[in-house]
Amino acid sequence: MKKLLRFYLISQLLLLASSCIEEEAETPQAETGYATGRVVDTQGHPIAGASIFVDNTIFFNSGMSATTDAQGNYKIKTSIGSWRTYAQIEKEYNGHHFVIDLHPDKADSFAGEEGAVRNFQWKLTGENPMNPGTFYGGFVYLYRDPDSEMYDVENIDFTFTPVGTAIDGSTLSPFTSRCGAPRTDYYSKIPDVPIGRYTVTATHAPTQTQLQVRHGIEGTYGMEVTLDFYGETSPGACNNCMYIEYKEP
Repeated sequence: MKKLLRFYLISQLLLLASSCIEEEAETPQAETGYATGRVVDTQGHPIAGASIFVDNTIFFNSGMSATTDAQGNYKIKTSIGSWRTYAQIEKEYNGHHFVIDLHPDKADSFAGEEGAVRNFQWKLTGENPMNPGTFYGGFVYLYRDPDSEMYDVENIDFTFTPVGTAIDGSTLSPFTSRCGAPRTDYYSKIPDVPIGRYTVTATHAPTQTQLQVRHGIEGTYGMEVTLDFYGETSPGACNNCMYIEYKEP
């Protein structure tokens, strides 16, 4: 019995050791004169075919690009100078085409002759450190109906109930959010909403009045509306955005 137990423990240790070695082998190591790294999705699985861009921080139009292999790895030779690495994927979702920026584990520049490892992951929310003020989630733009007298949009609670899965295939939970205060960057906007399809309702918090809502460009008013985010084909001057128009019942 003791021999069997000892054999079992040794076999498990060997399996653990081999899995660790395999995991380490999957992640590219730093190489002099190269930008290397790995790209994974929101669950940590490798993304093949992700676009990688290595851009010189000083000279215009001197960047290079590559795509990830089946293991999500990439390797780009870099010359003398200062460089930054970016990553994107493209995704079709609910009839719209999305170009999605990926999150770097390091956002700083590096010396090309030294090389660096820059890994990326797909995130549904959060600020993009490569472009401060932008987010991985979508923007919701809020519009008052021209005939409405509801002027305090900052006091309206918008409830988003997911319909189906998010753009990455994950399950989302319902949530309620408001826009920013007047004279701020996010007045009449709700930033960083996970891209998905939602049924939306709106309630004026001070009076607890449920408002009518519709697609902010067209459509019929109702007490709820089901909306998608646009990708690159938005009718307005934005990407990955949604439009909601509201008024009193």
